[in-house]
This record gives sequence, C-alpha cells and structure tokens, in this order.
Amino acid sequence: MQNHPYFIKAKPVVLAHRGFTPPVENTLGAFQHGLGAGADYLETDVRATADGIAVLVHDADLVRLTGSKKRISELTHDELKGQIEVATLLDALEKFPMAKFNLDIKADDAIRPTVQAIEFAKAHERVLVSSFSNKRRTSAIALLTKPVATSASGSIVFRAWLMNLFGIKLDGLLAEIGALQIPIGSYGMRFDRKRFIQSVSDTGTLIHFWTINDESEMRRLVALGAHGIVTDKTDLAVKTLKKSK
Repeated sequence: MQNHPYFIKAKPVVLAHRGFTPPVENTLGAFQHGLGAGADYLETDVRATADGIAVLVHDADLVRLTGSKKRISELTHDELKGQIEVATLLDALEKFPMAKFNLDIKADDAIRPTVQAIEFAKAHERVLVSSFSNKRRTSAIALLTKPVATSASGSIVFRAWLMNLFGIKLDGLLAEIGALQIPIGSYGMRFDRKRFIQSVSDTGTLIHFWTINDESEMRRLVALGAHGIVTDKTDLAVKTLKKSK
C-alpha cells in the first residue's frame, strides 16, 4: 500500500489510455478529449528524443504511425515534430495543470528526461511513475526530490501472483506499491480471479485492469473488486462505471 495524494479513494476510476482517440493518441488533443469525456486519469507513455526531451510516444519507432523505421531515440525533438504530432511531457503537465497522469517510462534513456519534466512542473502529487522494468521504475523514483505515486512493475506482479497461489500474504511485497496495473491475464497467469484481487486489495494496494473496451467486461471486473479500468473508450467507461458508484 502507498499513501499518496495522487490516488482517488472512490472507485471505480477511469484511466484514458493514451489520452482518448479519435484524436491522435498521446497528443494534447487526445488528453483534452479524455478529460472532457470524464476520465479521472490520463495514461500515457514516455520516451526520449536524441536531444534528451521526454516525449509522449508509445512505440520505439515510427513504423506503426508513419511507416518509417526511424527510432524515437534517433531523432531530435524538432525532427520528430516534423514527422508526427507529438507532445512533450512538460507540454502536457503544463497544459493540464489539474490533471493526473499515469506515466509508463518505456526506455532507460527516458528516465532522466521524465524526472526533469516532473521536477520542473512541480508535478509530484499528480503523477504516477512506473515501467514494466522494475530497475527503470526504481531508478526514476530515486532521482525525484519528492515522493510520487507508483504502480508495480512486471516482476512484482508475477511475484504477487505466485505468492497468492501459495497462500502467502502480499503486505510486505506491496508495501510501497500504490497500484497493480495489469491485463486480465499473461503467460498463463490469470489476474481476474476473485482470490487474487481480494488478496491485493487487502493490502490497500489498488488494481487497475487494461485495456478494457467492452462494457460487460468493465462491469464484470468492477464487480470482482477492480478499482479502475484503463480504456480506449473513455466515454463508454465513464457512462458505464460512474453509474455503479
């Protein structure tokens, strides 16, 4: 469990995945759209350009977005802007000063630029910093001058599932973890089981499931005890889940 002002105690919460499309994903327009639809949080991804700017882009390269094989890390910020619509992390934090951002650091070279943007914007109370890599996550947190919210990296999620399988309490493992942000299942592990959800919840740590775009699935997971839903369909999630409060 992690006590931090970032976390909204009421459930369920809606996290707008990469903002909210149809605007281009991870752009200021997408974030505006997500907030307008009623999202509680904006989920996004952080990479670094060749000149050390934290930018909000999911993929390592531009293949999916433009067909180019150029990697984000090979382009300067100006060069990247010439190819796609892109927001810097600092742009987003300053454009939406009241919004809460869920940040997934995608690469080692993005650690320091992410920290610099958070520090400059003094956004410690309204960001969650995480990564699939636990080393990357902890490295970023260690560089920050004030505590931020954090969610479990992949290795911690796996350990939590395994410990729960053998009936071992999770309090120690999740003592500094605010949330598990997880898929329904991965590599044969199912995380949408009542016992697992309850064991995590008993520690005070929250569970957010991604990426859920089906109304019935949203309802099912919340009924099982999920505290939040990460979704591409922010408007549908808000309409569906806010009724259940």
